[in-house]
Amino acid sequence: MSAPVPPAAADVGVQFVHPEHYADAGDYGVRSQRNLESIRRHLQALGDRCLPAGHTLDIRITDLDLAGRHEWWRPGTYDVRIMRGVTWPRADLEYLWKDAQGKVLAEQQERVSDMDYLSRSAFVRSDGDPLVYDKAMLTEWFERRFCPQHRG
Repeated sequence: MSAPVPPAAADVGVQFVHPEHYADAGDYGVRSQRNLESIRRHLQALGDRCLPAGHTLDIRITDLDLAGRHEWWRPGTYDVRIMRGVTWPRADLEYLWKDAQGKVLAEQQERVSDMDYLSRSAFVRSDGDPLVYDKAMLTEWFERRFCPQHRG
């Protein structure tokens, strides 16, 4: 007699739609691709933590504006993003969430932003991650939408 097969873990797909047209995904080229891949892994890890086994969540990011700005004219700041109150993170996205049977649980288009990101800096933990504010914004959004313990 064979043991029942457990349902597969949740599957989170993240698609970046025309990232070359994003407001700000970081410097062009390798760094921009690294930023997008880091955001993809972050969202997938949130899905592993929050979504029930067998569920699927497809996220399409249609625009991205990372926290801060590169101020290339400032000496010695080539690799540094300067954080100011007017440079908050923002992401425009669409998502489709289905249960293990393929039933649509939610389908939405949203603009996610955190205008108060600098006031949260004492609560944001980072190991030097340059996307700490962007990931904190996405974590808060993800948990409110998809994590049972955070939904109202």
